[in-house]
Amino acid sequence: MARYRLGNRYLSQQEYDAEMDWKWVWGLFLVGSLLTGWLVHAYLVNPDWHKAIRFIVTTVPALAVGVVLVKLRHYIQILLGLAVILLIAGVVIGVISSVI
Repeated sequence: MARYRLGNRYLSQQEYDAEMDWKWVWGLFLVGSLLTGWLVHAYLVNPDWHKAIRFIVTTVPALAVGVVLVKLRHYIQILLGLAVILLIAGVVIGVISSVI
């Protein structure tokens, strides 16, 4: 059985996987919410609107996108892994083609 050291704690495989999953959850939620909130506020919100309406129009879509990204995190992990593999393959093919 694998043991992982994380700070002053020793974790089993299941505990370590849960810890890494929470990092993905918070990271995706935070990045998705902040980016969506910034884009909505910058491009869709009218500065003449009342402050409460601007707040609601900005935060509701940001939170919704954050939750959707958290729900789709397994697919996002697969897509990021595939992107890394394709990047490595592209670099290898580029190096080989430049040598030939």
